[in-house]
Amino acid sequence: ELKNGHVALLVGDVSGKGVGAALLMANLQASLRTRLALGQDLTALADALDRDIQDNTPGPVYSTLFVGTLDPSTRVLRYVNAGHNPQYVLRRRGGLERLESSGLPVGLLAGRGYTEGQTQLAPEDVVFCYTDGCVEAENESGEMFGADALERELLAAGPGTIDRADGADGLLRHMEGVFRTFRGSREPFDDVTMMVVKVG
Repeated sequence: ELKNGHVALLVGDVSGKGVGAALLMANLQASLRTRLALGQDLTALADALDRDIQDNTPGPVYSTLFVGTLDPSTRVLRYVNAGHNPQYVLRRRGGLERLESSGLPVGLLAGRGYTEGQTQLAPEDVVFCYTDGCVEAENESGEMFGADALERELLAAGPGTIDRADGADGLLRHMEGVFRTFRGSREPFDDVTMMVVKVG
């Protein structure tokens, strides 16, 4: 939660593995906390991160990043999607809205700039955020789960999945079960991160 009462929603994925990737993510987290606390515009924030990584991080490293701020009073979600997979809004009245990429991953080719998107949410809408480990999961035959299957599962589940007593955890558990069933005995080769926000 930010000082102005807005809620920051963040999900990202750094390139590579190991210590270098961990250090990059730690630096990104620290920079995001500082810049969000200062109330920096989201496009300026993404642009500053983009240039910081290029100028101060050795080697070809970058990060996809979705950063949004939700105003609980107006239910307006503003966001920048820096090369991350489309994130989703599940509408209470039905349908799925994609929060598409609006710029390159931060640190990839610095200085190209970003566009801020915004969407008006309604009570009981659900924001679903995730990393590419979800859609790139493979089954025992080497087939990838894919974005189309993710969208089908989200639409089939709908916001009603989190109306039960367990709240947002219901949708998370449902999707975890979907991925586990799809993989079968195949071990995941990438991390899977999901975040669910139900709008009040």
